[in-house]
Amino acid sequence: MSDTYHYEDGAIHNDHKRVLHIDSVGSGDVGKLISAFFKDDAKEAEVMEEVERADIQSAEGLGRDTTLSASKQSILDLLLDFADKGDWIGGISTADVKAMLKIVLGQGDTPLSGKEVEQSAKLWQLLENGRGDRVKIVWQNLVGYLDDKKLFRQKGSPALNKDFFDSEEGYSNIDKGRPSRDNMSSGFRDILPLLDAYVPIE
Repeated sequence: MSDTYHYEDGAIHNDHKRVLHIDSVGSGDVGKLISAFFKDDAKEAEVMEEVERADIQSAEGLGRDTTLSASKQSILDLLLDFADKGDWIGGISTADVKAMLKIVLGQGDTPLSGKEVEQSAKLWQLLENGRGDRVKIVWQNLVGYLDDKKLFRQKGSPALNKDFFDSEEGYSNIDKGRPSRDNMSSGFRDILPLLDAYVPIE
């Protein structure tokens, strides 16, 4: 492109072209020359970088509620205690199951996406609202779900219930958590995509 421009008489022009001529320069000075050449744009670049970093941090924090109420914390603690009692198969550890529980309840190291945040809130609703011992019933549903995923040593629902509650009472709630059955509650079915996303695989 020519460095010489011809304008008609009386024309208004704004020439923002920048030209950098380098005849002979050492390799160590090239960076300095380029930095000086674009010096006027440096502040704008820094602002853009800060905005992008803020967007990333905002996305990373999505779905992570780090300030649980006392009642929610006690529910989470109880679920983690239940996980300690599981007769998990060899490749799955108690730590794997606890990590899953923390994630799906918004307390894990993995941030949840938009839809997952909604499903996590729905899981909290199941744990906190409704008839009966909600935490026990939802855990029984989770046991049925996890058993369908082959994470327990093979045994029937009554035996699974005894592992956690020293009784067969209410074991039918385990069967209501099995995706392979058609008697699952609609509320629990709504959170299956969230569970499927984070269930540990042997």
